[in-house]
Amino acid sequence: MSFWALLFTSRLLAPALAADAGPTCVGTTTVADFSAASAAGEAAFADLDSEALGRAQAAGAHALTCLADPVGTKDAAAFHRMIGLAAFTRHDLADARSEFHAARRLEPGYQIPESVAPPGHPLVAIYDESATADEGDLQAVQASGGGWIVVDGVRGSPRPIGVSVILQRFDALGKLENSVYLPAKASLPSWALPPKAVSRKGLHTGLIAGTAGAAVAGGVTYGLALAAHGQFEDLQNPVPDSELPGLQSRANALTYASVGIGVVGLALGSITVFTW
Repeated sequence: MSFWALLFTSRLLAPALAADAGPTCVGTTTVADFSAASAAGEAAFADLDSEALGRAQAAGAHALTCLADPVGTKDAAAFHRMIGLAAFTRHDLADARSEFHAARRLEPGYQIPESVAPPGHPLVAIYDESATADEGDLQAVQASGGGWIVVDGVRGSPRPIGVSVILQRFDALGKLENSVYLPAKASLPSWALPPKAVSRKGLHTGLIAGTAGAAVAGGVTYGLALAAHGQFEDLQNPVPDSELPGLQSRANALTYASVGIGVVGLALGSITVFTW
């Protein structure tokens, strides 16, 4: 297959890799199928067989979409490397470097086998350079409607916006519902959302409410402490001696509690002022 044919094939595969829901699957695939596709892609690159590399990339994309099992970090790294090999083959060195960085994040000790690219091969240089590539900001991700998101095989991991990732969504019972390859800087699919940001106005409203609540609670607690202390000191209506120790303990406990609540209220008030 010529360079331009491979480029055309890769363009056709890109929508399938990044699809929001993916094609309807007849049956399911396994992580072994997914891993085998990546291994086949690496072998195809070593054999200079661009047509086989294209088939392996398509097989990996299909296996990912139809997975019934979670992807591990090593399997995710192998897939990123295969996409990087395809990018290198079509002379897209920026994409190759980005994909290799995505792989190295997950499997930092991996080195390109000499059977794939011997020392001095341009691919090895690109792979080495990828270690310091920019992965962009981290974006927290949560599942819409409950459950959780796994990013490149790691549950609850943030998504580095500057490199591609594999996203998988699990429902609240742990069932895998969606798997997708998300290119660098691409928008999240509808089932994976960033947590809602708290506005400064909303933050201040909460702080003010907390400060006011602490002030009220502290005042009530201090009033109860004064009442207990007054009852302890009341000589006209003395409390029986047997009840004095308990009353004294109650008065002391209420006093300490009011002081503690006051400290919390003061801290909340200070945070409100300093963040205004």
